[in-house]
Amino acid sequence: MSATVPGPFTFAKGNAAKLAAVPRYATGGLRTRFRNRDAHLWAFGSAFGLADGALALLRAARRLDPSLRLVWLVGNEQQARRARSLGIEWAAKDSRDGFEVTATARVVTITHGFGDVNRYAVGGATIAQLWHGSPLKKLHADSPAALSLGPLSRVPAAGGLMRRAYRMGTRRISLLPVAADEFVPSMCSAFDLTPQQVRVLGEPRTDVLFRGSPAGRRAAARELLERAVPGLAGRRAILYAPTWRDGEPDPGVPTEQQWRRIDSWCAGTDSVLLIRPHPLGVGSYTHASRHVHLIPPSLLPESMPLLWGVDALVTDYSSVLFDFAVTGGPMVFLAPDLEHYGATRGLYLDYAQVTGGRWQQNWDGVLDALERLDNNTAVKDRALAHTAKVAALAHRHTDGRSAKRVAGYLLELTSR
Repeated sequence: MSATVPGPFTFAKGNAAKLAAVPRYATGGLRTRFRNRDAHLWAFGSAFGLADGALALLRAARRLDPSLRLVWLVGNEQQARRARSLGIEWAAKDSRDGFEVTATARVVTITHGFGDVNRYAVGGATIAQLWHGSPLKKLHADSPAALSLGPLSRVPAAGGLMRRAYRMGTRRISLLPVAADEFVPSMCSAFDLTPQQVRVLGEPRTDVLFRGSPAGRRAAARELLERAVPGLAGRRAILYAPTWRDGEPDPGVPTEQQWRRIDSWCAGTDSVLLIRPHPLGVGSYTHASRHVHLIPPSLLPESMPLLWGVDALVTDYSSVLFDFAVTGGPMVFLAPDLEHYGATRGLYLDYAQVTGGRWQQNWDGVLDALERLDNNTAVKDRALAHTAKVAALAHRHTDGRSAKRVAGYLLELTSR
């Protein structure tokens, strides 16, 4: 199994590792250049493990064509155990078997990058890049932060080399499905693709948001949350889901005084604050009480099945806002570092448009906004109307069949 790099991941670390691995990429390219790929073998991988959009697509492909051999490329023993429990064939992605599976598969599915599978064996495959959320923040070659090389940035032409390397890699993508027309230009630009490759088929990861009745979705989500969070039953759930800041601490972490006010507000409104940091996020979430609970991905691996169980969302620039909007619930935006984040990472959409022109600088502002939602009908109506507007912008397909659409398109693509 692969080893992990100590310390928090940053773009600079990841990019430096890519440059250091150029000889291995070249060797892998030579080894796969003339390989015959098996049309009945599909390889899957995800930084999330066996979850999210890649798992939804695997299941949809199995239903559409039971003759397919579907193999998951695992990154650790925990993922291998989960594959065994789900009855899914697997191989360790950095092993000899992992190279052979990736090098032989006609379709290779990823959710983050080529490192989701064996990164040195993807040449010549039909690559489906599912990604892991609709883009508000800039991605890949569009973002100065994503191209960072740390101290190596001082080397002449290093930035340009990194940008070319990103684009040369991502051009190999055959399909990148998105949820709505709004996101096609951004993904084309970030990954150097054409609209023929970036198609509005819907995101497989979001199918769970649309299946069944609203009451059924709510009941299923609450069951998951209440099983994981002690004392949540019967209480209102407020979700705080900040995005990643390239290894920097979350500037939205409450002060001690604000933690006390959060506890007091939760006690007075029979609410629980659920904090779900980004898997790569860094934050000082040390406050614990019956009113505040951390629900990291290690506890609840997938976010989508939880969202219908949440009564209000607090977030910053995370793509979760587009997904939560489907539930119709109110959203409060916390953006204390908007100017800095916009200058370093960058945003595709105007933040005022995304938020309806209202965002907070700290948790005192967030709690004030939540109180207004509770006590002012006009404020709540305006917030819910904005949520509906975001949902309409962000999702063309609402039938819960995006995984089937993507699987069907890949079958068609590989039969040509």
